Amino acid sequence: MKTFKIENNDLVYTESQGSNDLTPNRGRLVMLEGVDALRQILGNRLKMFLGEWYLAPNEGVDWLSLVDQKIFVRSAFLDEVRKAILKEPAVTKIVSLDADFDPKTRRVSIQFEVESKFGTLSSSAVGGV
Repeated sequence: MKTFKIENNDLVYTESQGSNDLTPNRGRLVMLEGVDALRQILGNRLKMFLGEWYLAPNEGVDWLSLVDQKIFVRSAFLDEVRKAILKEPAVTKIVSLDADFDPKTRRVSIQFEVESKFGTLSSSAVGGV
């Protein structure tokens, strides 16, 4: 598994190595592999709203219907997060999963540990609705 490294919604480049690079001001694109790639992929998957990407309208989590209610249903929330994580073929098992929602700030915080074909990954994702 490989993917481009993204930080602050932008591709990450190495330092420029001279005039043979893609662009003179930037170096080469940074690639992530294995557990590092999986961490980024799962983080992006958990932050994507259902239908957000026009090329894959069935991808993402229906965050608005989960948290935009008078009563926060924790079990339904965790079920949707679990489904989103298990959509990734590299994930073999969810070891632990916890999530918090602050209705005042409308911030979601998700902590998870998964086993994958690359090893064990502990990570978190934070976002707002």
